[in-house]
Amino acid sequence: MTAFLGIDIAKDSFDVTLLLEPGGKHRRQFTNNATGYKQLHHWLQHHTAALLPACMESTSCYWEDLALYLHQAGYPVSVVNPARIRGYAISQMRRSKTDPIDADVIADFCRTQQPSSWTPPTQAQRKLRALVRHLQALKKSRTQQSNRLATCADSEVRASVETILHTLESEIGRMQQRIRDFFAEHPDLSQKREWLKSIKGIGETTATHILAEMYDLEHYENAKAAAADAGITTSHYRSGTSVRRRSKMSRMGKAAIRAALYFPAITAIEHNPVVKQLAKRLEAKGKLKQVIQVAAMRKLMHLAYGVLKNKQMFDPNYATAVG
Repeated sequence: MTAFLGIDIAKDSFDVTLLLEPGGKHRRQFTNNATGYKQLHHWLQHHTAALLPACMESTSCYWEDLALYLHQAGYPVSVVNPARIRGYAISQMRRSKTDPIDADVIADFCRTQQPSSWTPPTQAQRKLRALVRHLQALKKSRTQQSNRLATCADSEVRASVETILHTLESEIGRMQQRIRDFFAEHPDLSQKREWLKSIKGIGETTATHILAEMYDLEHYENAKAAAADAGITTSHYRSGTSVRRRSKMSRMGKAAIRAALYFPAITAIEHNPVVKQLAKRLEAKGKLKQVIQVAAMRKLMHLAYGVLKNKQMFDPNYATAVG
């Protein structure tokens, strides 16, 4: 008997649909914690002896612990961009949306589309991502408090905000040093960062973000798939001869990567020969500045994929020849 598991996950709980072939299904809800994971495992063993494919959306960070548990238990796990699931639901003319129904859709998506299996990050990769995200959160808090200080008139409140800012600055500096120490402790990740930094436009901070948020970049099927997962492909809207809307970035993917590549792409347009050549070609075709910007970001992602896949420094001459 063939079976597929669809999981619709939220912060506190998750709904599952066990889809059986040639027919039939079972539904259940579990708590999103270690106890719920074990209960799910026993429930699945009760219904089927096989280690069936499991599929879930990459919703926030709620899915990660469950995905890792299932992977370690031997289940083939697929983690899918929510946009793909939404598109599939529309294609199936699904008019209702509840957690159990969403689990049904995900299970059917798993059955028909057979998405690729998820590779979990190593402990070091998980640690790097946690450090980088915490540093970003500290910087965001610093910006918020700086904005408050600029508009605050009360002296007592200003003193409090200044104390908070001083603490944030200290913690930001400590976290930046911790990340530097982390790379010193992990030569393999340090080498990958050097390969990325060899691409003009990508500096140490951007390289660190790429390794943190796309730890499996070199394992993507191809560079186009990596760019699509980051949401830096161009979305076109045309119908017939009269309906033509302005092209724009798809934004269906990793927002952190898009943010990390925005300013590096501007630098690359000026100083990276491969990206500069691309920008000139698009400009000659009359493309808008925003379209060129997205293309530059996408090209940087392609180059990043290339250096990590080939395990070597960036060669502008080779990249120009094959690009």
